[in-house]
Amino acid sequence: MKKVIILMGVPGSGKGTQAKKIVEKYNYGHISTGDLLRALEKNPNADPKDKEKLEDMKAGKLVADDLIYKLAFAEIEEYLIKDQGVVLDGAIRNLDQAKKYQDFFVTKNIEDDVAVVEMKLSDESSFKRLATRRVCGSCGLILPYTKETENLIVCPKCDGELIIRKDDNPEIIQKRIEEQGNIKIKPILDYYKELGILKVINAERSIDEVDEEFENVMSNY
Repeated sequence: MKKVIILMGVPGSGKGTQAKKIVEKYNYGHISTGDLLRALEKNPNADPKDKEKLEDMKAGKLVADDLIYKLAFAEIEEYLIKDQGVVLDGAIRNLDQAKKYQDFFVTKNIEDDVAVVEMKLSDESSFKRLATRRVCGSCGLILPYTKETENLIVCPKCDGELIIRKDDNPEIIQKRIEEQGNIKIKPILDYYKELGILKVINAERSIDEVDEEFENVMSNY
């Protein structure tokens, strides 16, 4: 297995679901921008300057890239020191960030141990999935709306309550797709394609079919 797996895709493409499976099956660490920022907020010993940047973000400003790099690179290094792989889920949002991460991988001499997997999904399918999915309020399991799940009222994994996330309303979903949809991520994917490290999975298909193809890709790493 590659030491670093970068998952790409539009919202609702299944990045988070596959990241959890990698973590559980291969004992990889999991890095997401949201988790890093939440951990920073709860850390009483965090650098005050980092806390200030976080407050700026909460006030509506964009997250400072240098803060994300500092948090993410430190976390990646911790896993590498323990000889543990890591999966990045939604951590790279633009081409400049992709290049900055690649520079980091080069400095750590692991550029040949990085793989990128795109969960390919149309913006139309992204909107439909986000507008109809439910999430377990206890364990965080994401349930896409299907014939098999439409009548479920409790989580099949832990019996927790299934809820609709507050940010899964049409206006917010449309804004997320505008900011993170296929047009926005194309330059990043083109960059990784040029590097020869991009694999593409058709995420439009059934969960079982996607899982099978994803497992086949992972087995080749």
